[in-house]
Amino acid sequence: MPNAQVRPRYWLGAYDAWHLMLPVALAAVLVVWALAPQPPAPRRVATAPRPPLAPSSITQPAAGAELRARQFQSIQGVAVPQARVFLFLRQIPRPEQLLGETRSATNGAFLFTMVGFPPGDYGFRVEAVAADGRRSPSPEISVRLTPEPPPTPHGPAGRAPAAVAPRKPKPVKPPAKAPAPARKTPARD
Repeated sequence: MPNAQVRPRYWLGAYDAWHLMLPVALAAVLVVWALAPQPPAPRRVATAPRPPLAPSSITQPAAGAELRARQFQSIQGVAVPQARVFLFLRQIPRPEQLLGETRSATNGAFLFTMVGFPPGDYGFRVEAVAADGRRSPSPEISVRLTPEPPPTPHGPAGRAPAAVAPRKPKPVKPPAKAPAPARKTPARD
């Protein structure tokens, strides 16, 4: 074996001291970080809870109503005062769609005018959006629109005219004779 000087490897010796610097530096960073003053937590200002919105509702037509197609002229209801009110239609199998928008009055009343709905089953609901962005949906109502009845041969009232028995003709009396007017004869001279 050749005669070589082999240096022993010691943990605390100058030869191996470099690998101890990493854990010691990491421990020093963690101690400094843990002992450093933390910034104050942001103060949360307590806000008063907002009162819930009054629920929106459709008052006319009534839920489950069955109307003639020409009778269905409007949807009325009550929502949050001075809110934007959206009307939604659901007709199976089609998905729900937005029909229109209006603004409720100061007392919360709203009105949508309906035109040209064919017979069928429909579901309507409204959703009011207040000025602060809160929403107030209504429950859905269902309305059945029926077709107009076919015209009857007896007239628009749908009733048959009353049967009239033939009458005997009344005897006609000759007119009473009036006295003949007196004739004036011209005087002869």
